[in-house]
Amino acid sequence: MWNPLSWVMEAAAVMAIVLANGGGEGLDWQDFVGIICLLIINSTISFIEENNAGNAAAALMARLAPKTKVLRDGQWQETDAAILVPGDIISIKLGDIIPADARLLEGDPLKIDQASALLDSDKSQLNN
Repeated sequence: MWNPLSWVMEAAAVMAIVLANGGGEGLDWQDFVGIICLLIINSTISFIEENNAGNAAAALMARLAPKTKVLRDGQWQETDAAILVPGDIISIKLGDIIPADARLLEGDPLKIDQASALLDSDKSQLNN
């Protein structure tokens, strides 16, 4: 409930109680309760939407977590890139995302788009 719309509704609820006592009549509880109910409904819907958006973002990040083929114990295995250590030998092919700083041991020169790492569209030609 920390946004301008909620603040206006909270101010309206307070004004419904404070200003409605003019003319010798009782407090205007109906308007106050109605505004508070709307605030609670609005907060509940906002909470559910933010929770669903957070879950969707987490699922997307888990699905897009980089995997790599690494040579360990004489066998090629597909593992999470987060558990790579210095000295691991990885296999890359056309279109792969290079999961870590790597040194080219063999193969043709690489052309790598470093835009995601450098925050610009510089494409560099790397050689052995």
